[in-house]
Amino acid sequence: MNFWQRLPKPFFVLAPMDDVTDVVFRQVVEKAAPPDVYFTEFVSVDGLQSPGREATMERLRIEPNLNRPLVAQIWGNDPEKYLKSAQDIAQMGFAGIDINLGCPEKGIVARICCGGLIGHNDRVADIISAVKAGAPNLPLSVKTRLGINEIITEDWAGFLLTQDLAALTIHGRTVREMSKVPAHWDEIAKVVKLRDEAGSDTVIIGNGDVVNRRTWPEALRRNRR
Repeated sequence: MNFWQRLPKPFFVLAPMDDVTDVVFRQVVEKAAPPDVYFTEFVSVDGLQSPGREATMERLRIEPNLNRPLVAQIWGNDPEKYLKSAQDIAQMGFAGIDINLGCPEKGIVARICCGGLIGHNDRVADIISAVKAGAPNLPLSVKTRLGINEIITEDWAGFLLTQDLAALTIHGRTVREMSKVPAHWDEIAKVVKLRDEAGSDTVIIGNGDVVNRRTWPEALRRNRR
């Protein structure tokens, strides 16, 4: 079931953060100020499909007292491993699966993973198809950026909007910019326009410089869709 379509608007998401949004952190946040949606830490499909699987599975632990949807975020570049990992995740009780196409860490990008996959449309299409085949009953989302070295919103986001995603999170910076510049919320608004022009039902989520529920970037206030 596509829970993304049933969320109140605007909604607030706890972003996936490596070595941060683990099960203990989520329990603390749930008691203090719960968001509308939680994400796990980044989970490597290579790790899930390796002898190190048991250690990697710790990142996919689900606590029983969460009252909001929890989405498993996975990363890698091998469609077959995505397929097998999606099959595993489909049996665990998650509300959805998210593909990380945005992490800017240099070593990961150099391996053509996460943000390094931006612009590799054929490989990304294969990965998306693999996850859908492995978990056909879970809504699939993607988190990405505006480009690697330059902003390519129309080409990149336009391509992703053809992939029948339940949701698309846009971090309003390029890989190269990391988090060193203000987020380009005008580009995120452009993705909303592309979505509307395409007649797509994909939920667009803006990421970058959102510090709390009350203090949103001005561009977000103008484009609350």
